[in-house]
Amino acid sequence: MLLLSILLGCEPEIRTEYITKTETVTETETIVETETETIVETEEICGTIEGKQPCDFIVIDENGDEVSFLSFLGKPMILDLSTTWCYPCNQAAAEVQATQDAYPELTYLTILIENDQGIDPEPVDLKDWLVEHGITTAPVLAGSREVITDDPTDSDEFYLRSWPTFYFLDEELRIVGYQRGFDQTIVENWAEDLINSN
Repeated sequence: MLLLSILLGCEPEIRTEYITKTETVTETETIVETETETIVETEEICGTIEGKQPCDFIVIDENGDEVSFLSFLGKPMILDLSTTWCYPCNQAAAEVQATQDAYPELTYLTILIENDQGIDPEPVDLKDWLVEHGITTAPVLAGSREVITDDPTDSDEFYLRSWPTFYFLDEELRIVGYQRGFDQTIVENWAEDLINSN
């Protein structure tokens, strides 16, 4: 071992140096910040609760022609949902033309949901209703049970718990009020409110 130490000690020392050259390169970045404005367009969802416009639906006139509910946009509306077999509905119908004449700035629209047989009304039912109640300028249209519901949380159809049911709508057909049953004084008060709010 000693010999080995001597031999190793005699060898020249070899040093290895590693020279590392480091270059620092600085890059200049130009960052252009631009402001972007995000515009989110939201579609107003239709519904039959206060402040909403009902979803469009098709009803039938006395000639059998289709009429879009939203075609009545532009004038405040009294919407009467009735049936031909309902006694209070017939009482309301007797006042329709006089109310329409007294308030020509609005539309008094009656949508009949059922005829005397409890089925969807036909154009002949509408004609009979118009003649029977002397309605000449207020529209009377045929609907169906598809536009009503007895669930107050369902806002796609008109909530209805009794006949007739009235909805009061502004000129954009947004619902501003609701009435179950018929009371001519209340209908006239709403007519005044609808006209005066324009």
